Amino acid sequence: MEIDEAIRSRHSVRQYTDKKIEGETLSKLQAEIDAINKESGLKIRLILDEPKAFGRLLLKSVVKFKGAVNYFAITGKDSDDLEERSGYYGERLVIYAQSLGLNTCWAMMAGKKE
Repeated sequence: MEIDEAIRSRHSVRQYTDKKIEGETLSKLQAEIDAINKESGLKIRLILDEPKAFGRLLLKSVVKFKGAVNYFAITGKDSDDLEERSGYYGERLVIYAQSLGLNTCWAMMAGKKE
């Protein structure tokens, strides 16, 4: 799928299948994450098969995810442009995921390490 088609077809999905992310799709997704991390200075990780990913009551009741066990964790050192970089590169990543046939939805949880 070309980038312009991925942009046009991208939409938020809140109900997911139990199909695993593996093989060539996983390799391509991880390569894009690695490239973005190098370019952006962020630390993006792909978390797979985590059944408690969106188990918090708030996320279940407000966002209404079902079957979401995979997610990107986007983190970085505190800076004036951290939110902007996270949004820009996060959207680049979800559009890339769409081009691989993966549906996504944004969910934000913010916090600082103590």
